[in-house]
Amino acid sequence: MSLDLFAVETVILREPLKLGERLVKELSFNPPKVKDLMAAGLYPEGSMAFTRALLSSLTGEPESIINEMIPEDWADCLVILNRTYQRFTGSINLFDKEKEPENPTKAAAPPQNSLLPSGA
Repeated sequence: MSLDLFAVETVILREPLKLGERLVKELSFNPPKVKDLMAAGLYPEGSMAFTRALLSSLTGEPESIINEMIPEDWADCLVILNRTYQRFTGSINLFDKEKEPENPTKAAAPPQNSLLPSGA
């Protein structure tokens, strides 16, 4: 995982999405800005609508095309979304490059402030 705040991350879609005549084969996530979080702020935090709006804002793709994603592609995008969202909430320190020893109990639990539904 890169700790570069300005890196563009890309998800290659297993199933390309079609928007009119345009075929979307990958989603590239722009570096996050406050406006991206504000775009999702119209919906309850952690809801599917919140997640879809944040994904749409970060990738520049309309929500209508995001709606057509298969679960496997959605899950790949959630990994990046969770990391991005945690940057906003301050629940991880991106500037501390020393990794603490892994705790198997914590590793199995979803991260705090996760966009994944609890129990997933």
